Amino acid sequence: MGAAGRLIVKRYRLVRALGRGRTGVVWEGHDTLLDRPVAVREVLLPPGLGETARLRLVHRIAREARQAEALRHPHIAAVHDVAEEDGTPYIVMELVRSRSLDGMVAGDGPLTPAQAAPIARKVLSALAHAHAAGVRHGDVRPANVLVGHDGRVLLADFGVSVLAADPAFAPTRRDPAAVPSAASPTAASPAAVPVRRDPEDFLAPERSADDPRTIAADLWSLGATLHLAVTGRPPSQPLGEVPEELRAVLTGLLARDPRRRIDAETADRLLAEAEPPAPAPPVRRSLGRTRLVAGVAAAVLVACAVGGWAVLRPGAEGRAASPVTTPMASSSAPASPTVSPAGPAAVPVTGSATPAPRLKLKWYRSDAGWRAGVPRDWTREDQPYTVAWRAPDGAATLVVEVTAQSGTDPLAALGEAEAIFLPTAKSYRKLRLKPVTSPYGPSADWEFTWKPRKASEGDHLVKGVGYHQYRRVISTGTTTSVLTWTARASDWDALRPTLVKVFSLFQPPATS
Repeated sequence: MGAAGRLIVKRYRLVRALGRGRTGVVWEGHDTLLDRPVAVREVLLPPGLGETARLRLVHRIAREARQAEALRHPHIAAVHDVAEEDGTPYIVMELVRSRSLDGMVAGDGPLTPAQAAPIARKVLSALAHAHAAGVRHGDVRPANVLVGHDGRVLLADFGVSVLAADPAFAPTRRDPAAVPSAASPTAASPAAVPVRRDPEDFLAPERSADDPRTIAADLWSLGATLHLAVTGRPPSQPLGEVPEELRAVLTGLLARDPRRRIDAETADRLLAEAEPPAPAPPVRRSLGRTRLVAGVAAAVLVACAVGGWAVLRPGAEGRAASPVTTPMASSSAPASPTVSPAGPAAVPVTGSATPAPRLKLKWYRSDAGWRAGVPRDWTREDQPYTVAWRAPDGAATLVVEVTAQSGTDPLAALGEAEAIFLPTAKSYRKLRLKPVTSPYGPSADWEFTWKPRKASEGDHLVKGVGYHQYRRVISTGTTTSVLTWTARASDWDALRPTLVKVFSLFQPPATS
């Protein structure tokens, strides 16, 4: 068994154990290569397992984890890597600062239908995405539904759930399930209830006959999870204790015959009927992450190419800034990709080996405390929540948004934005989506090319034309900054030196 401080495959350092179940131990870890926190599941193989059986099981775990690595969805806890050391498999996952659903019920009591329905819909959307990719979860249960401290809802343990019904891990006693969450234990409230966490309680009836994992089985497990969320207990027949608002969806999901079970689309419609209506958006106030994600999807986010960062708009700070037009020191010499001491990570240099001349820049200082070096001859446009600069010929746009939102996970936010953006794009090609080092706080970059499916005159996008975008998210102790640089693909190499300099000069508001 691993120990705190141990380095796995010369990269992942185990920090502290977060939980233990019959299949292994979940650790808080640190990725020393990318300098980021991760969750590491150490799979403890059953003692006495023969060599052939052990190799077959290890290969199966690796295969399932590799499939899960390809899943990218705002409500799926990402699988980053799978490794093996000294014969023990390790699965490296996104570390989610959160509480598990069963932990919430145990500590605070059952949820109301209005609270549970939105959580179930998000888990259902994660399952639908995985099912469309040919991946089955196989172990949907309350311990694997995580509600983040930032409000995100994530389904965890893709790539690990293959162990749930494996006979090699058949329990000899009742073990509490390991919860891959960094949430601290909370004191029980007066409404607290004893919560059974046995994985078998959430496996579809047909799974007991060693049937393969199926879409219908995952949907039954979602129903069982929802049942526990609103009653504090795994499902039983009849469903007399289930709130009336959820009676129809739970009856459909928990049908014992898989052929009579409702599908995901029907379940989502029934859950939506139990979900409270979204409140009207307040004026110049915090809009809330979940509602905004839905709003961005409804608007198709054509403005993504111009940089409107609707996913992270809790306020409107920085809209009434005035520029300082004193020219910055600049020259027509080729720009160096090296970042200035005050700036974040450099934009990786790709494209032409000989950089084009850099545009002349000027300082822009915001009343909200941030400042940016922007192309001198570009036109400034003050938009709701953002400040944008456009090239005279419409070839490129720079958008800056700074909001009073703390605790943002830049990589997760960009992954969420990607999932929303994909339906609007043709010929999408992701060039990078990864964390970067910044002196200001956690940061991540997303670079991609695409063609808009629709023209947008206001956003200067032309249907069928190739575009190239680079986006950076910087999270400080008090703010989130988003820089978005968009250019026609044909102009990208000529403008890249200016992009490098602009990103290196940006300074978010000073933390108080």
